[in-house]
Amino acid sequence: MTPDPVAQFLGTWGYPAYVLLFLATGFGSPITEDLLLLTGGYLVAAGIFGWPVALPLSYGCVLGTDVIIYSLGARLRTHSLARDGLLRRLVRPAHLRIATRWFGRFGDPVVFVARLLPGTRLIVFLTAGVRAMPLARFVLMDALASLIYVPVMLLIGFKLGEQVGRVDRALDWVGDRVLWLIALVAAVALLRHLWRRYLERLW
Repeated sequence: MTPDPVAQFLGTWGYPAYVLLFLATGFGSPITEDLLLLTGGYLVAAGIFGWPVALPLSYGCVLGTDVIIYSLGARLRTHSLARDGLLRRLVRPAHLRIATRWFGRFGDPVVFVARLLPGTRLIVFLTAGVRAMPLARFVLMDALASLIYVPVMLLIGFKLGEQVGRVDRALDWVGDRVLWLIALVAAVALLRHLWRRYLERLW
C-alpha cells in the first residue's frame, strides 16, 4: 500500500484513525508501522498534524503495538501455533526458532536491535512473549530503541512532505520519478531478503 491513500484517510479522520491503524499493525495489517510513521511526518509537513501531538502519540502507538505483539507471543505459551489461526497467519515456526536462537546468543538486547531493523520485529517480539521475558524489561528495551526510531522516521516523512508538497501533488512527483522509485523498492526488497538469509545462515 502506498502512502498517498493512507495520507488522505488520515487527513480526513485525523489522530483517532492514526491510532487505530497503528493498533491494527499488531494483528498483521498490511499498513506497516514504518509507513504510518512516514505518513505522520508527511502530514506534519502538510500542516494536518502537529509535532506536539504527532511525536508523543506516535511513540505511544509504537510501544502499544509492540506490547500487543509481545502479548500474542505470551499466548503461545498456552496455545499451539498449529491451532491458533491468527498467530499461524503472522509467523512460521521456523522463524520463531531462529529468533529463539538470537535470544540465546545475544540475550534481551536483541529486542532493542529488532526495533531498529524492519523485518525482524514481529518474530523477535513474539518470541520475547513466548520466552516469558519480563514485560518491564521488554518495554524498557523497546522504549529506548523507539527514542531513536520514531523521531527519525517521522523526520524522514516530514522532509519528504516538504519535497513533495500537498497530497494532490504527490502523484505528479511520483510519476516523474517512477523508475527510480521502482528501482529503490526492488533494492530494498533484495537487501531485506539477503539480510534475512544471512541471519538464518548464522545458525
